[in-house]
Amino acid sequence: MRTFFLLLLFEFIGTVSHSQSVQFSFEGDSTTIPLVRDSLRGISGLEIIPATNEWHLVSDRGWHFIFSNIQSIRDLGDSSHLLKAEKTPFWFESIRFNPQTSTYFWTDEYEFTTSLLFGKAVSDSTRQILLRMPLPGSNKGLEGIALTPSGTLWVAPEAGWEGETRMNQDTITFFRYGNPTASDPAVERYKYPIDRCAFAQGEERLGGISEILAVDDTRLLVLERCYDASQKQVTANIYLATQHDENHTLVKELAFSFSQQFPGIVCNLEAMAWADAQHQTLVLIADDNFRRNRTLKNQIIVLKRR
Repeated sequence: MRTFFLLLLFEFIGTVSHSQSVQFSFEGDSTTIPLVRDSLRGISGLEIIPATNEWHLVSDRGWHFIFSNIQSIRDLGDSSHLLKAEKTPFWFESIRFNPQTSTYFWTDEYEFTTSLLFGKAVSDSTRQILLRMPLPGSNKGLEGIALTPSGTLWVAPEAGWEGETRMNQDTITFFRYGNPTASDPAVERYKYPIDRCAFAQGEERLGGISEILAVDDTRLLVLERCYDASQKQVTANIYLATQHDENHTLVKELAFSFSQQFPGIVCNLEAMAWADAQHQTLVLIADDNFRRNRTLKNQIIVLKRR
């Protein structure tokens, strides 16, 4: 009987810990990365490997940068920390690394096609394609990927799959691969309520998911942002999305609002990663789109989990 009650207690504690809200605060750490190389532009993906203290930055024009021994975000402006700069054939949108299998996953968006690939290295000639498809909408491809501690892979399109990129479509689909490197991986589909941007212009009105990141095996962080060209302003929010298997939905709640909690001008945020294995420090990087103005800079922001 005592064992039975202990099992109930552990189950209750696990349920409570997974249902706790995730919130972030800005503690004054942000900067613009100096250009240590002319090619360090257009950063669209970030992965940090705490075990090796490597920071992987990827560009939507093919560059893969590896920085090492980063103690402060300002170290990214010091060329002595740049371990590798490699030109690849991929126009990256996201990158993730599974330390259990030593496998990289990344998304590529080039012209009218968007793809999801994996391999032991980005330059690995034996890399494989998990998913490839025509762009569902103009400049709206596979944007965010997340790996959970158990190795499950989540994939999010920027504004929806084919048939979902409409203003009146308020939910889009995330893909979930339980075993993404299997020879014929099974995929599950989960509905996610996306923010549309009625105040924006053109394709920007569809809104956009620019990155996703696993908190644990059942929860994701989702970075959504809109751009208002008339105001020359980016609005961005980080949501906590919780997986509900009974109806295959993701239920979201606000975890951080840049318009309300960030004191400066937020730029074109594209990349997001945990800086530590304990998932207490969150790093975000903006894509400068190879220009420099009010919202297009190599901006980097650090948030702390409350």
